[in-house]
Amino acid sequence: MKLKHIVLIIFVVFILLLSYLSYKSKFISNNIHQRRTNFILLGVDFVDNAIHSDTIILLSYNHKSKIFDFISIPRDSYVDIPELKYKKITEVYAHFYQKSKNKLTAARNLSSVIEEKFFDKSIEIPYYIVVDYNGFKEIIDTIGKIKIFVSEPMDYDDYAGGLHIHFSPGIYHMNGEDVLKYVRYRDEKGDIGRIERQQQFVKSFLEKFISPVVWFKLPIIAVKVKQNFHTNINLWELMNMLLEFRNLRLNNIRFSVLPGNPKGRYLELDKETILALTNYLTQVDSEVINKEKRVLIKVYNASSKPKLAKQVAMFLREKGYDVLDWGNWYCKLPKSKIIDYSCNPKILDSFCDMLNIYNISTTYSLYKSSDSINLDLVVILGEDFEFTK
Repeated sequence: MKLKHIVLIIFVVFILLLSYLSYKSKFISNNIHQRRTNFILLGVDFVDNAIHSDTIILLSYNHKSKIFDFISIPRDSYVDIPELKYKKITEVYAHFYQKSKNKLTAARNLSSVIEEKFFDKSIEIPYYIVVDYNGFKEIIDTIGKIKIFVSEPMDYDDYAGGLHIHFSPGIYHMNGEDVLKYVRYRDEKGDIGRIERQQQFVKSFLEKFISPVVWFKLPIIAVKVKQNFHTNINLWELMNMLLEFRNLRLNNIRFSVLPGNPKGRYLELDKETILALTNYLTQVDSEVINKEKRVLIKVYNASSKPKLAKQVAMFLREKGYDVLDWGNWYCKLPKSKIIDYSCNPKILDSFCDMLNIYNISTTYSLYKSSDSINLDLVVILGEDFEFTK
Protein backbone atom coordinates (compact mmCIF):
# COMPACT_ATOMS: atom_id res chain seq x y z
CA MET A 1 0.00 0.00 0.00
CA LYS A 2 1.34 3.40 -0.93
CA LEU A 3 2.23 5.91 1.77
CA LYS A 4 -0.36 8.41 0.57
CA HIS A 5 -3.09 5.77 0.93
CA ILE A 6 -1.99 5.07 4.51
CA VAL A 7 -2.01 8.79 5.32
CA LEU A 8 -5.47 9.14 3.75
CA ILE A 9 -6.83 6.23 5.81
CA ILE A 10 -5.37 7.69 9.03
CA PHE A 11 -6.89 11.06 8.18
CA VAL A 12 -10.34 9.56 7.51
CA VAL A 13 -10.23 7.57 10.76
CA PHE A 14 -9.19 10.70 12.64
CA ILE A 15 -12.08 12.71 11.15
CA LEU A 16 -14.55 9.93 11.97
CA LEU A 17 -13.24 9.78 15.54
CA LEU A 18 -13.67 13.55 16.00
CA SER A 19 -17.15 13.33 14.47
CA TYR A 20 -18.08 10.57 16.91
CA LEU A 21 -16.70 12.53 19.88
CA SER A 22 -18.59 15.63 18.75
CA TYR A 23 -21.81 13.63 18.36
CA LYS A 24 -21.48 12.19 21.88
CA SER A 25 -20.52 15.52 23.46
CA LYS A 26 -23.23 17.38 25.41
CA PHE A 27 -21.22 20.60 25.20
CA ILE A 28 -20.80 20.52 21.41
CA SER A 29 -24.44 19.47 20.94
CA ASN A 30 -25.64 22.29 23.20
CA ASN A 31 -23.41 24.71 21.31
CA ILE A 32 -24.97 23.67 18.00
CA HIS A 33 -28.53 23.91 19.36
CA GLN A 34 -27.78 27.01 21.50
CA ARG A 35 -28.79 25.41 24.81
CA ARG A 36 -27.27 25.74 28.28
CA THR A 37 -24.47 23.54 29.55
CA ASN A 38 -24.14 22.99 33.31
CA PHE A 39 -21.07 21.92 35.28
CA ILE A 40 -20.23 21.26 38.92
CA LEU A 41 -16.82 22.49 40.07
CA LEU A 42 -15.56 20.92 43.30
CA GLY A 43 -12.55 21.99 45.31
CA VAL A 44 -11.70 19.13 47.66
CA ASP A 45 -9.59 18.87 50.80
CA PHE A 46 -8.37 15.92 52.86
CA VAL A 47 -9.40 16.31 56.52
CA ASP A 48 -9.88 13.68 59.22
CA ASN A 49 -9.03 10.86 56.78
CA ALA A 50 -11.85 11.89 54.43
CA ILE A 51 -12.09 13.95 51.25
CA HIS A 52 -14.67 16.73 51.53
CA SER A 53 -15.98 19.11 48.85
CA ASP A 54 -14.69 22.30 50.45
CA THR A 55 -15.89 24.40 47.49
CA ILE A 56 -19.03 23.72 45.42
CA ILE A 57 -19.83 25.91 42.42
CA LEU A 58 -22.59 25.32 39.88
CA LEU A 59 -21.41 26.66 36.52
CA SER A 60 -23.99 27.35 33.84
CA TYR A 61 -23.04 28.52 30.35
CA ASN A 62 -25.63 29.95 27.95
CA HIS A 63 -24.33 29.22 24.45
CA LYS A 64 -26.64 31.79 22.83
CA SER A 65 -26.16 34.83 25.06
CA LYS A 66 -22.56 33.83 25.98
CA ILE A 67 -23.36 34.42 29.67
CA PHE A 68 -21.50 32.30 32.21
CA ASP A 69 -23.11 32.00 35.66
CA PHE A 70 -20.97 31.04 38.66
CA ILE A 71 -23.35 30.01 41.46
CA SER A 72 -21.69 29.18 44.77
CA ILE A 73 -23.44 26.64 47.01
CA PRO A 74 -22.52 27.07 50.70
CA ARG A 75 -20.88 23.94 52.09
CA ASP A 76 -23.22 23.83 55.12
CA SER A 77 -26.38 23.75 52.96
CA TYR A 78 -28.89 21.23 54.30
CA VAL A 79 -29.61 18.19 52.13
CA ASP A 80 -31.88 15.34 53.18
CA ILE A 81 -30.08 12.06 52.48
CA PRO A 82 -30.99 9.30 54.98
CA GLU A 83 -27.56 7.61 55.03
CA LEU A 84 -25.74 10.82 55.97
CA LYS A 85 -25.05 11.45 59.66
CA TYR A 86 -24.46 15.17 59.06
CA LYS A 87 -26.85 16.34 56.37
CA LYS A 88 -24.58 18.96 54.81
CA ILE A 89 -23.90 19.15 51.09
CA THR A 90 -20.15 19.07 51.80
CA GLU A 91 -20.57 15.60 53.37
CA VAL A 92 -22.18 14.11 50.24
CA TYR A 93 -18.91 13.91 48.31
CA ALA A 94 -17.09 12.43 51.30
CA HIS A 95 -19.82 9.81 51.71
CA PHE A 96 -19.77 8.61 48.10
CA TYR A 97 -15.97 8.76 47.89
CA GLN A 98 -15.68 6.55 50.98
CA LYS A 99 -17.99 4.03 49.31
CA SER A 100 -16.41 4.06 45.84
CA LYS A 101 -12.81 5.29 46.44
CA ASN A 102 -13.24 7.08 43.10
CA LYS A 103 -13.31 10.88 42.76
CA LEU A 104 -15.34 10.92 39.54
CA THR A 105 -17.94 8.51 40.92
CA ALA A 106 -18.31 10.67 44.03
CA ALA A 107 -18.61 13.82 41.85
CA ARG A 108 -21.25 12.18 39.63
CA ASN A 109 -23.29 11.20 42.69
CA LEU A 110 -23.01 14.71 44.17
CA SER A 111 -24.20 16.17 40.83
CA SER A 112 -27.20 13.82 40.91
CA VAL A 113 -28.02 14.88 44.48
CA ILE A 114 -27.94 18.58 43.50
CA GLU A 115 -30.13 17.88 40.44
CA GLU A 116 -32.70 16.01 42.52
CA LYS A 117 -32.69 17.69 45.95
CA PHE A 118 -32.18 21.33 44.92
CA PHE A 119 -33.70 21.51 41.42
CA ASP A 120 -36.19 18.63 41.43
CA LYS A 121 -34.50 17.20 38.31
CA SER A 122 -35.45 20.30 36.27
CA ILE A 123 -31.86 20.79 35.14
CA GLU A 124 -29.14 18.40 34.01
CA ILE A 125 -25.51 18.66 35.16
CA PRO A 126 -23.60 16.51 32.67
CA TYR A 127 -20.09 17.66 33.58
CA TYR A 128 -18.17 17.58 36.85
CA ILE A 129 -14.69 18.82 37.68
CA VAL A 130 -12.76 17.94 40.83
CA VAL A 131 -9.56 19.73 41.78
CA ASP A 132 -7.42 19.25 44.87
CA TYR A 133 -4.96 21.71 46.39
CA ASN A 134 -1.89 20.56 44.45
CA GLY A 135 -3.69 20.59 41.10
CA PHE A 136 -5.08 24.03 41.84
CA LYS A 137 -1.61 25.46 42.55
CA GLU A 138 -0.12 23.94 39.39
CA ILE A 139 -2.80 25.41 37.11
CA ILE A 140 -2.28 28.90 38.59
CA ASP A 141 1.48 28.62 38.16
CA THR A 142 1.01 27.51 34.53
CA ILE A 143 -1.21 30.48 33.66
CA GLY A 144 0.85 33.01 35.64
CA LYS A 145 0.48 35.13 38.76
CA ILE A 146 -3.02 36.42 39.55
CA LYS A 147 -3.69 40.01 40.64
CA ILE A 148 -5.67 39.97 43.92
CA PHE A 149 -6.80 42.88 46.09
CA VAL A 150 -6.77 42.08 49.82
CA SER A 151 -9.21 44.43 51.56
CA GLU A 152 -8.60 43.46 55.21
CA PRO A 153 -5.71 41.95 57.21
CA MET A 154 -5.58 38.15 56.92
CA ASP A 155 -3.72 36.37 59.72
CA TYR A 156 -3.97 32.68 60.59
CA ASP A 157 -1.52 30.08 61.88
CA ASP A 158 -2.11 26.34 62.04
CA TYR A 159 1.18 24.92 63.30
CA ALA A 160 -0.12 21.36 63.37
CA GLY A 161 -1.34 21.54 59.78
CA GLY A 162 1.57 23.65 58.57
CA LEU A 163 -0.72 26.40 57.25
CA HIS A 164 0.33 30.01 57.77
CA ILE A 165 -1.62 32.86 56.17
CA HIS A 166 -0.45 36.46 56.52
CA PHE A 167 -1.56 39.19 54.10
CA SER A 168 -1.80 42.92 54.82
CA PRO A 169 -4.33 45.03 52.87
CA GLY A 170 -3.13 45.86 49.38
CA ILE A 171 -2.67 44.55 45.84
CA TYR A 172 -0.75 41.30 45.35
CA HIS A 173 0.35 39.28 42.34
CA MET A 174 -0.09 35.80 43.78
CA ASN A 175 1.36 32.49 42.71
CA GLY A 176 -0.47 29.20 43.19
CA GLU A 177 0.59 28.77 46.82
CA ASP A 178 -0.52 32.27 47.83
CA VAL A 179 -3.84 32.06 45.95
CA LEU A 180 -4.62 28.79 47.74
CA LYS A 181 -4.02 30.48 51.11
CA TYR A 182 -6.25 33.39 50.05
CA VAL A 183 -9.22 31.21 49.06
CA ARG A 184 -8.89 28.89 52.09
CA TYR A 185 -8.83 31.67 54.69
CA ARG A 186 -11.84 31.88 57.03
CA ASP A 187 -12.73 35.03 58.91
CA GLU A 188 -15.60 35.92 61.25
CA LYS A 189 -18.02 35.73 58.29
CA GLY A 190 -17.28 32.01 58.00
CA ASP A 191 -18.24 30.23 54.78
CA ILE A 192 -19.84 33.31 53.22
CA GLY A 193 -16.63 35.32 53.64
CA ARG A 194 -14.65 32.51 52.04
CA ILE A 195 -17.11 32.30 49.13
CA GLU A 196 -16.71 36.06 48.56
CA ARG A 197 -12.92 35.63 48.35
CA GLN A 198 -13.28 32.61 46.07
CA GLN A 199 -15.47 34.63 43.73
CA GLN A 200 -13.01 37.53 43.82
CA PHE A 201 -10.27 35.09 42.83
CA VAL A 202 -12.38 33.65 39.99
CA LYS A 203 -12.98 37.17 38.62
CA SER A 204 -9.25 37.93 38.69
CA PHE A 205 -8.46 34.50 37.22
CA LEU A 206 -10.86 35.02 34.32
CA GLU A 207 -9.48 38.49 33.64
CA LYS A 208 -6.07 36.83 33.32
CA PHE A 209 -7.41 33.87 31.33
CA ILE A 210 -9.09 35.92 28.59
CA SER A 211 -5.98 38.07 28.01
CA PRO A 212 -4.25 37.39 24.65
CA VAL A 213 -1.01 36.38 26.41
CA VAL A 214 -2.72 33.26 27.77
CA TRP A 215 -4.18 32.18 24.40
CA PHE A 216 -0.82 30.81 23.30
CA LYS A 217 -0.76 28.63 26.42
CA LEU A 218 -4.12 26.96 25.71
CA PRO A 219 -2.67 23.58 24.59
CA ILE A 220 -0.40 23.48 27.66
CA ILE A 221 -3.29 24.52 29.93
CA ALA A 222 -5.51 21.81 28.43
CA VAL A 223 -2.88 19.15 29.15
CA LYS A 224 -2.32 20.46 32.70
CA VAL A 225 -6.07 20.41 33.36
CA LYS A 226 -6.29 16.78 32.25
CA GLN A 227 -3.28 15.90 34.44
CA ASN A 228 -4.41 17.70 37.60
CA PHE A 229 -8.21 17.81 37.40
CA HIS A 230 -10.47 14.81 37.76
CA THR A 231 -13.23 15.33 35.20
CA ASN A 232 -15.45 13.52 32.72
CA ILE A 233 -14.61 16.18 30.10
CA ASN A 234 -12.49 14.59 27.39
CA LEU A 235 -9.58 16.39 25.69
CA TRP A 236 -11.56 17.14 22.50
CA GLU A 237 -14.37 18.74 24.53
CA LEU A 238 -11.85 20.63 26.65
CA MET A 239 -10.20 22.18 23.60
CA ASN A 240 -13.64 23.20 22.28
CA MET A 241 -14.50 24.73 25.66
CA LEU A 242 -11.26 26.69 25.90
CA LEU A 243 -11.77 28.08 22.38
CA GLU A 244 -15.38 29.01 23.22
CA PHE A 245 -14.60 30.64 26.56
CA ARG A 246 -11.63 32.71 25.38
CA ASN A 247 -14.10 35.17 23.81
CA LEU A 248 -15.99 35.76 27.06
CA ARG A 249 -16.70 39.38 27.95
CA LEU A 250 -16.22 40.29 31.60
CA ASN A 251 -19.75 41.67 31.92
CA ASN A 252 -21.09 38.29 30.73
CA ILE A 253 -19.60 36.53 33.75
CA ARG A 254 -22.12 36.60 36.61
CA PHE A 255 -21.57 35.58 40.23
CA SER A 256 -24.07 34.66 42.89
CA VAL A 257 -24.43 32.74 46.16
CA LEU A 258 -27.42 30.63 47.09
CA PRO A 259 -28.79 32.37 50.20
CA GLY A 260 -30.27 30.63 53.20
CA ASN A 261 -31.16 30.82 56.87
CA PRO A 262 -28.95 29.27 59.59
CA LYS A 263 -30.69 26.45 61.47
CA GLY A 264 -28.36 24.95 64.06
CA ARG A 265 -25.31 23.56 62.28
CA TYR A 266 -27.01 23.76 58.86
CA LEU A 267 -27.95 26.42 56.32
CA GLU A 268 -31.45 25.97 54.96
CA LEU A 269 -31.50 27.33 51.41
CA ASP A 270 -34.16 29.87 50.47
CA LYS A 271 -36.86 28.03 48.49
CA GLU A 272 -38.01 31.15 46.64
CA THR A 273 -34.50 31.77 45.35
CA ILE A 274 -34.09 28.14 44.30
CA LEU A 275 -37.38 28.35 42.36
CA ALA A 276 -36.34 31.61 40.69
CA LEU A 277 -32.94 30.14 39.81
CA THR A 278 -34.57 27.02 38.37
CA ASN A 279 -36.79 29.20 36.18
CA TYR A 280 -33.77 31.21 35.06
CA LEU A 281 -31.74 28.11 34.16
CA THR A 282 -34.58 26.44 32.25
CA GLN A 283 -36.15 29.36 30.38
CA VAL A 284 -35.42 29.98 26.72
CA ASP A 285 -33.62 33.16 25.69
CA SER A 286 -36.67 34.70 24.10
CA GLU A 287 -38.34 34.79 27.51
CA VAL A 288 -35.43 36.81 28.87
CA ILE A 289 -34.96 39.15 25.92
CA ASN A 290 -38.66 39.94 25.54
CA LYS A 291 -38.86 41.22 29.11
CA GLU A 292 -39.77 44.74 27.93
CA LYS A 293 -40.29 47.28 30.72
CA ARG A 294 -38.74 50.26 32.48
CA VAL A 295 -35.28 49.68 33.88
CA LEU A 296 -35.49 50.53 37.59
CA ILE A 297 -32.22 51.38 39.34
CA LYS A 298 -30.77 52.51 42.66
CA VAL A 299 -27.29 54.06 42.90
CA TYR A 300 -25.00 54.01 45.95
CA ASN A 301 -21.68 55.72 46.64
CA ALA A 302 -19.09 53.42 48.25
CA SER A 303 -16.19 55.75 47.48
CA SER A 304 -14.64 58.75 49.22
CA LYS A 305 -15.79 61.05 46.38
CA PRO A 306 -18.65 63.30 47.60
CA LYS A 307 -21.97 63.42 45.73
CA LEU A 308 -20.84 60.75 43.26
CA ALA A 309 -24.08 58.76 43.52
CA LYS A 310 -26.19 61.82 42.72
CA GLN A 311 -24.01 62.75 39.73
CA VAL A 312 -24.29 59.25 38.28
CA ALA A 313 -28.02 59.08 39.06
CA MET A 314 -28.67 62.32 37.15
CA PHE A 315 -26.54 61.07 34.26
CA LEU A 316 -28.51 57.81 34.09
CA ARG A 317 -31.81 59.70 34.15
CA GLU A 318 -30.60 61.76 31.20
CA LYS A 319 -29.94 58.49 29.39
CA GLY A 320 -33.52 57.34 30.00
CA TYR A 321 -33.04 55.02 32.99
CA ASP A 322 -35.53 55.20 35.85
CA VAL A 323 -33.35 55.91 38.91
CA LEU A 324 -35.57 55.58 41.97
CA ASP A 325 -33.07 56.69 44.60
CA TRP A 326 -29.41 57.30 45.41
CA GLY A 327 -27.30 57.60 48.56
CA ASN A 328 -24.23 56.36 50.41
CA TRP A 329 -23.30 52.68 50.78
CA TYR A 330 -22.72 51.38 54.32
CA CYS A 331 -18.96 51.00 53.75
CA LYS A 332 -16.17 51.99 51.38
CA LEU A 333 -15.30 49.55 48.58
CA PRO A 334 -12.22 49.47 46.34
CA LYS A 335 -14.10 48.19 43.28
CA SER A 336 -17.45 49.17 41.80
CA LYS A 337 -20.06 46.52 41.19
CA ILE A 338 -23.55 45.99 39.84
CA ILE A 339 -26.10 43.74 41.52
CA ASP A 340 -28.40 42.35 38.82
CA TYR A 341 -31.96 41.39 39.71
CA SER A 342 -33.25 41.45 36.13
CA CYS A 343 -31.48 38.34 34.78
CA ASN A 344 -31.82 40.13 31.44
CA PRO A 345 -28.67 40.34 29.27
CA LYS A 346 -30.23 43.03 27.07
CA ILE A 347 -30.42 45.36 30.07
CA LEU A 348 -26.88 44.73 31.27
CA ASP A 349 -24.80 44.69 28.09
CA SER A 350 -25.03 48.35 27.12
CA PHE A 351 -25.31 49.49 30.76
CA CYS A 352 -21.99 47.91 31.77
CA ASP A 353 -20.24 49.39 28.76
CA MET A 354 -21.64 52.84 29.49
CA LEU A 355 -20.40 52.91 33.11
CA ASN A 356 -17.34 50.73 32.46
CA ILE A 357 -18.29 48.41 35.34
CA TYR A 358 -17.90 44.69 34.72
CA ASN A 359 -18.07 43.34 38.28
CA ILE A 360 -21.51 41.71 38.21
CA SER A 361 -23.36 39.81 40.93
CA THR A 362 -26.65 38.17 40.04
CA THR A 363 -29.54 37.62 42.45
CA TYR A 364 -32.35 35.36 41.25
CA SER A 365 -35.08 36.38 43.69
CA LEU A 366 -36.91 39.67 43.33
CA TYR A 367 -35.59 42.76 45.12
CA LYS A 368 -38.48 44.63 46.74
CA SER A 369 -37.90 48.30 47.55
CA SER A 370 -39.75 50.01 50.39
CA ASP A 371 -42.61 50.88 48.04
CA SER A 372 -42.82 47.27 46.75
CA ILE A 373 -41.33 48.10 43.34
CA ASN A 374 -39.12 45.41 41.84
CA LEU A 375 -35.67 46.81 41.07
CA ASP A 376 -33.64 45.66 38.08
CA LEU A 377 -30.18 46.92 39.05
CA VAL A 378 -28.33 48.25 42.07
CA VAL A 379 -25.16 50.19 41.20
CA ILE A 380 -22.46 50.48 43.88
CA LEU A 381 -19.69 52.96 43.00
CA GLY A 382 -16.31 52.09 44.48
CA GLU A 383 -13.00 53.95 44.69
CA ASP A 384 -12.05 52.77 41.19
CA PHE A 385 -14.99 54.52 39.51
CA GLU A 386 -14.09 57.46 37.27
CA PHE A 387 -17.12 59.50 36.24
CA THR A 388 -16.95 60.96 32.75
CA LYS A 389 -20.02 61.97 30.77
